[in-house]
Amino acid sequence: LVQQLGEDLGGVTHIVLACGSGGTACGVALGVKLSGVPAKVHAVGVCDSPEVFYEDIARIAADMGADVDALGGARSWLNVIQGKGRGYAVSTEEELAFIADVSASTGVILDPVYSGKALFNFVKYARENPEEVPPGSKVLFWHTGGVLGMYAKEEQLMPLMPEGQVQRLPVAPPPAGR
Repeated sequence: LVQQLGEDLGGVTHIVLACGSGGTACGVALGVKLSGVPAKVHAVGVCDSPEVFYEDIARIAADMGADVDALGGARSWLNVIQGKGRGYAVSTEEELAFIADVSASTGVILDPVYSGKALFNFVKYARENPEEVPPGSKVLFWHTGGVLGMYAKEEQLMPLMPEGQVQRLPVAPPPAGR
C-alpha cells in the first residue's frame, strides 16, 4: 500500500475494512502501526463484538511473533466498530438498500455479509462520530471481496436495483468428470 500510494498514503487518514475473523484486520493494522503511516484503521466486525475482535487480533499478532504489549496493544492499532447488526449474514432492509445504491451509483459491488455491512456501518459511525472521522476525511475502503454472498440475498436485492440494468450471473457446477 505504501509503495502504491506513498509514505502518507496520498493523504488517506482512515483505512476501513470488514472484520470476520480478525486476520486481515490484524495484518493491516500491524502494517500501518509498524510502518508509521499516519492513518487510523477501522475494522468493522460483522459477526462478533468489538471486545472479541480486540482479543482475537491481539492473539493473532502474538502468534505472528509481535510483542503486543510493546506495541501498545491492539486498541492502539485500530478501532473496532460494531457492525454485526441483526447477526452474521443477516441483513436489514436499510443495509440492502445501501448496498444496492452504492452498487448502482458507483459500479462497486458490495456483498451483504462482509463489505456491504462494513461500509454501511462505517458510514453510520462516521456520521455519528464527526470528531473521530471529520467531514472531508480521506477514507480508503479496503474491499476484500465476498461478491458471491450476494446470491443468498438475490430475492431481496433485485427489487432494489435499477430495472433492466442488472442481471444474475449464472453460476453452474463444472461438467462431470472434471
